[in-house]
Amino acid sequence: MKIAIEKSRSGFTERWQAYCDKVGIEYGLVDASNPDIVEVLAPFDAFVWHVSHEKRRDNLMAKELLHALHSAGKVVFPTPEQMWHFDDKIAQHYFFEAHHFPAPKSTVVYSKRQALEFLKTATFPSIVKLRRGSASSNVFKIDSAEQGRKLVKKAFGKGFPLFNLKSRYGDKLEKSKNALSKAVVLVQWAYRMWVPPAFSKESPNEKGYLIFQQFIPNNGDDVRVVVVNDKAVALRRKVREDDFRASGSGILEFPNEALDPTYISLAFDVQKALKAPSMGVDFIASSQGNIHVIEMSYGFPSSNFLDGASGYWTPDLTYHEGPIQLQEWMLDWVIDQVNKRKAQ
Repeated sequence: MKIAIEKSRSGFTERWQAYCDKVGIEYGLVDASNPDIVEVLAPFDAFVWHVSHEKRRDNLMAKELLHALHSAGKVVFPTPEQMWHFDDKIAQHYFFEAHHFPAPKSTVVYSKRQALEFLKTATFPSIVKLRRGSASSNVFKIDSAEQGRKLVKKAFGKGFPLFNLKSRYGDKLEKSKNALSKAVVLVQWAYRMWVPPAFSKESPNEKGYLIFQQFIPNNGDDVRVVVVNDKAVALRRKVREDDFRASGSGILEFPNEALDPTYISLAFDVQKALKAPSMGVDFIASSQGNIHVIEMSYGFPSSNFLDGASGYWTPDLTYHEGPIQLQEWMLDWVIDQVNKRKAQ
């Protein structure tokens, strides 16, 4: 068996390499942007790639290449089932609605007229989202129709840059513990004002639509459950001070076996509906205790994110103490798929 791993200095790559070394699986590092990538991958049984939403090249080609390889019989990770909705809140909204998952009521508008009509009967506060963005970037809370109209004007005018400076560096500034670290963040902020990252500079502004979502009053946190194969690992994220967003706050807790198993059951249901080997699902509980599914993504920060959990859940909602090896579990699925195909 031979596995191709997309060459990268970030993401799951190093953990995948370490696991291949650990279990004696032959692997090679490849560059997905190689014009001859399909030919390069021919000798390999599988191809794994931690696709990033913040790399221009990944956004241009990852879904297409992975789907093409999958259709030709190559084992790939992430699979098309994991990728068609990746970093796309519109696609996720339609999926949750079609499968009747308990998501907050959302309305996607595709014209200025639709948006302004919606605001006439909207309740406030409301959440407004863009299709792309992570760590709570491009997520806004509006408290009045007037605030909403300002976003509508921008959405159906020049649009929103993909890289949200205020969200990215405002959060970093709040987390800074001393004057020196604050100064560093301010310098970075000023630099990025003039030199945006390539993925944002080379991507078109998000425009021509808006996602309005029901605001769910809650107790100041959300829950992420990551399901890999038949194991689920969870964490709780606290909101930033004087904010409503938990994603990207970096304030993590691990409820472990104390977590309401409803979160786990719903996460497995989402994975099953997608027919995906793994999926991360974000939830929020209302102040009345009703659990809502918010977003989903196959990817997540590769280190110091879920490693602190003391164990994992299985589909029968049993909690098992044990080490968390999410990237290893992903490769276990890949190895199993290759073995099954070779046995046919």
